[in-house]
Amino acid sequence: MKNEIHFEVSNKITVTNRLLSVSYLLLSWSLLIWLNFNIEPNLFGHFIVIPSLGLLSGYSAYLIAVKNNKAASIS
Repeated sequence: MKNEIHFEVSNKITVTNRLLSVSYLLLSWSLLIWLNFNIEPNLFGHFIVIPSLGLLSGYSAYLIAVKNNKAASIS
């Protein structure tokens, strides 16, 4: 019984944290796309800054999902 409750709680935490990471990813990427089309044409901005921010936001969302997945499995 205790294991079933623990499993349900960890699943809820994992799903919640994955939703958090996906929402963070969608928000940050939508802002980056908006920024891409609203700044003046600049090679540094379009080829270095915006792709770097996109990759870093994706990596951050991945870390949120992994960290919370580990926390759910430890509890």
